[in-house]
Amino acid sequence: MGVIILFPKKYWATNELVSRSHQSRDQCHVKVTSNPFTLVHGSKTLLLNAFYEHRVAKASVRLLGIVRREEDTAQSRCVLCCHDDGRLVTVVAERNTHPSHYFFPYSTGDFLCQIPHGCQPRYAGLMSENINQADITFLPVLNQAERQSSFPLNFTVCLTTMFNNYNNVLQFIQAVELYRLLGAQRVIVYKNSCSPAMEEVLRYYSSQVGLVEVLSWPVDAHLNVSSSWLPSLSPGDLHYYGQIPANNDCVYRYMYQTRYLLMHDADEVILPTGSDSWTELLSTLDSKHGENANYYFDNNVFPIEEKETDTRFNRPEWAGLPGVNFLLHVLKEPDGSGYTTGKLILNPRSVLQMEVHAVQLHNPGGHTVKVGPELGQLYHMRRRKNTALKRSDLVRDEGLLRFGPRLVERVKVALSNMKLPS
Repeated sequence: MGVIILFPKKYWATNELVSRSHQSRDQCHVKVTSNPFTLVHGSKTLLLNAFYEHRVAKASVRLLGIVRREEDTAQSRCVLCCHDDGRLVTVVAERNTHPSHYFFPYSTGDFLCQIPHGCQPRYAGLMSENINQADITFLPVLNQAERQSSFPLNFTVCLTTMFNNYNNVLQFIQAVELYRLLGAQRVIVYKNSCSPAMEEVLRYYSSQVGLVEVLSWPVDAHLNVSSSWLPSLSPGDLHYYGQIPANNDCVYRYMYQTRYLLMHDADEVILPTGSDSWTELLSTLDSKHGENANYYFDNNVFPIEEKETDTRFNRPEWAGLPGVNFLLHVLKEPDGSGYTTGKLILNPRSVLQMEVHAVQLHNPGGHTVKVGPELGQLYHMRRRKNTALKRSDLVRDEGLLRFGPRLVERVKVALSNMKLPS
């Protein structure tokens, strides 16, 4: 049961208000949730998570959320619950609306709140200026411990978002097994909705293999999300199922858990050209560009409309599975499209703001390097981008097939352990 905290209007002019909790020391007796999309009363802000921010001059809490752009001038205050003595403190929140909104009314945003001396924040919430009584829901402050080495994980793949009763079963299994071959130790799925068959696939990789972590992403319960990247193509409140706020959440959530974070979709893979693992690729890249670098790989579209059928990778036992077979698509659209829709391998500690295809704001010292095809490239299995191209215009690229035999065996084992709905 939460407590109702009254903040007299006069305190909005001060930088800090401290009020002692009447409960026992070392405990914060407030209403706490770990669910995303927490509405801030008196505004249209939806909070996703709270993070301890170690990378600024004065230690702060960063509240990540989805904001209404027309509220940019509204003042907010961050309410921190201190772990040491259970007191509640409020500080002015510095609002940052991220610029990648693609003209939708809502955007990713964050609120940076300096931590007062002597407070170790355990929970954090946000209150609007235009209300006198705030029934605040608090979020646990994550990322309490900073880490620059000895990460629990080396490579984590972030998949945002799974929606529209996603049912591309075969491609998802192939993607996950390919990620494992390349060195992935964790795959994060921001799931909005999927089919019963995909639920079984996720259950298998989560519970039996321990590789996949599924995060609920019920964004459409709170906003009218668009199914496209522009309002003119699909009207709504927020760009493409909330992919950008999910990307930012993934960066912050796993910042100190993984050395590298790969921002992917399940129909994509960043494939090293001259090696068989991400470890070898990143060793080469970091030795040249330093550990604060992020790496961008150009998009290479392999149209799913064009496939090879006379091949050993056209497995009859996969015929009944819904989805695309990665290994049947070896023809790609030629370079020169001008699209900058590639994906990234990140050092998440060097990133302050993400969008879909780029780091929008680096931590000082961080930078992004474009990687040439001689070292690696993004393989993207999707519908044609350039519908004017004929099959004869496409370029043959069999780079993915060198993983084919091992991938087939891994998929075979996975399928034998799943109980897919018929």
